[in-house]
Amino acid sequence: MNIDSTNQVRVENELKSKLYAPMTEEEMLARLKKSRERRIFKDADRVISNMRSKYGL
Repeated sequence: MNIDSTNQVRVENELKSKLYAPMTEEEMLARLKKSRERRIFKDADRVISNMRSKYGL
C-alpha cells in the first residue's frame, strides 16, 4: 500500500466512525426537523420497530 491509499483508507474510516457516532438529543431533533422541512422522512412506527429489533430496545 502506498501513502496515498493509506491516507484514503484512514479518511474513509474516520468518516464512517463519525457517521455512526452517538448523537445528543438536540442533534437528533435538529436532524428530524431538517428531514421534515425537506419532506424526507419515514413512518415513525417503522423506524421505532427497526431500532427495537436492531438494538434490543
